Amino acid sequence: MLYIWMPEADGAWLWSTGNDWQSASNLEQLIHELQPFQGQEAVVYFSSRNIQLIQQKISKQHVKQLGPDGIRYLLEEYVTLPIDQMQIVHHFKAPDSLTVMGVALSSLQLWQQSLSLLPIKLIALLPDFLLLPVPQPDQIILANVHQHTLARTHEFAGASIEDVGLFVSLTPLVAHYKYANLSEAQFDALLTSTPEAEHEVFEYQFQPVLKAKQHPLNVLPKPKSTVTVSSYWKVCAVILAAVILVQFSYDLLRWIQLKKVANQTAEQSIAQYKEWFGNNGRITEQNIKSLFESQLRLNQAGDTNALNLLSRVGPILMQRQISAQQVNYEANVLMMQLKANSSDDLQNLTKQLNQQGFKAELGQVQANGAGSLGMVKIQ
Repeated sequence: MLYIWMPEADGAWLWSTGNDWQSASNLEQLIHELQPFQGQEAVVYFSSRNIQLIQQKISKQHVKQLGPDGIRYLLEEYVTLPIDQMQIVHHFKAPDSLTVMGVALSSLQLWQQSLSLLPIKLIALLPDFLLLPVPQPDQIILANVHQHTLARTHEFAGASIEDVGLFVSLTPLVAHYKYANLSEAQFDALLTSTPEAEHEVFEYQFQPVLKAKQHPLNVLPKPKSTVTVSSYWKVCAVILAAVILVQFSYDLLRWIQLKKVANQTAEQSIAQYKEWFGNNGRITEQNIKSLFESQLRLNQAGDTNALNLLSRVGPILMQRQISAQQVNYEANVLMMQLKANSSDDLQNLTKQLNQQGFKAELGQVQANGAGSLGMVKIQ
């Protein structure tokens, strides 16, 4: 893993493999020195002067209510640029600490163009105050690293500073300072602004950020194609699930309706059989057809024409819920005394039989209780 520290303007570039920093006077020299590391992953640190960072105490529930878009606008009153012209990241740390950091998109694009010239694979862009160790509560870390004065006030907060005295005057008086490599003027400014008992010197040593790619303050934009594909497949999955649910619901309702019709037809067939031939055995939906055929063969002395004609007429009677009181077949003519709800039902039945190729005639119709009886001749 490579670590690169960008200069603020035309200063020297610094790079490291995880130990001491090496210096390159300009970008061309850095490109030459990094050739042996062709294609290696790299974390780049940029000056914290380019960031706007705020920390607020806020509940987790409030953070959820704001959402990512709402959190972005918490930074609005602290910056001069429109929010949509900034790359903004945030991190919530339980129980109530929210950090929001923004960088101008124009600066970010300029950095990416410069870094694209290097023979590296860029995985993270981090503010340079992360080069200092994490402070304890009520502690501030100050260090002068390669002529860059950095301060770290929190795990996710810090700054690149010019005037130590001004910085100290703006920080809480209760803060305890750990410092390293300060110049004489910087140390005097610290000593003047704070009691000596609040000072502690330490030896600075570069410690790379672990899991830099996943760090909450990594401002490197994620590839748009990854986000687009992910959203596309989520939408497709939702649509597919909805289609399957609708189709399943439709098929289930259709099956229930067909099952109901089938049960009604079976009940009518059994009732018709009992009405014609009597209840002379166990009659079920499974054996009704064979019993009908058997009875017709017996009653008509094996006349297959009568069986064929009756088998074609029978389903029509069941469909219209018309029952036969008497059945007689003679001289290729089927005579049936039918009972229906009304005389219109018998007339409509006759019309339907004629439309389906039969030769049907309706005889005299008589009222019979709540229905009508009529003799129908079918050929």
